[in-house]
Amino acid sequence: MSEETVFQAAQRLADAWEDRDTIDFPVDLLPTDREEAYAIQDQMARLIAVDDTNAVVGWKVGATRPGVQQAEGYDGPIPGRIFASTLYHSPALIPLMTCPHAKLEAKIAFVLTTDLDPHHYPFNREDLAKVVVLHPAFDVTSTRYDSATRKRWDKMQNMLAGIADNGNGGAIAIGAELEDWYGISLTNLNVELRMNGVAPVPNLFGESRGGPFEALVWTINSVCKRGFGFSTGDAILTGSLTESQVLQKGDQAAAHYPGIGEMSVVFS
Repeated sequence: MSEETVFQAAQRLADAWEDRDTIDFPVDLLPTDREEAYAIQDQMARLIAVDDTNAVVGWKVGATRPGVQQAEGYDGPIPGRIFASTLYHSPALIPLMTCPHAKLEAKIAFVLTTDLDPHHYPFNREDLAKVVVLHPAFDVTSTRYDSATRKRWDKMQNMLAGIADNGNGGAIAIGAELEDWYGISLTNLNVELRMNGVAPVPNLFGESRGGPFEALVWTINSVCKRGFGFSTGDAILTGSLTESQVLQKGDQAAAHYPGIGEMSVVFS
């Protein structure tokens, strides 16, 4: 894929992001491997971040476990940036018009208490455990591709398109920080997420969940390998703890994370 093709693909996605809209994406602009998908994502971010309100304030990752990857036909996790304009703090009011085809997932966020230089990667568990605090979080996924376009693609094409489209990014909400978190079993954490006050949403366990801290390590090293560093205060959202929930205007989401805290969001 030429630099001009990468730019064209990124420009279309950036325009759709700014317009809060979905588009019919030409197949000749579709990435054919991760390297091309990352190149489009990076260029899309440069175009979006021209506006100071869209400064990069962290990263998110989805499809972190083999069970999810196998079900979706992916070859690995899907990372994307978090922009300042998309980061909310619980209790939050999020305008759903900013997130086409929105879905909600309960996650764990880690926030850095120091800068990380990409030249010093790889970072291990011990390195990172000393420099992060934990927050409960919601990930509102989205897409810039219209439904008809995505139906024409196979699973691998959808994965690469999702990476290019900022990792299917939409909006992020985080709760209050927890400093003393290391003794909590995040792999077995049973989050009570309720939509509109009804029965709790099923949690993901086993091959469909994995460890949030392991996802943090992977994300930081993967991003640093691409030459990007991290700043103090950056948030890193790890894999989903619950089944994904399709969102509609007026929905209310509330979650209890045992030993961690609470989250609540209303979608206007």
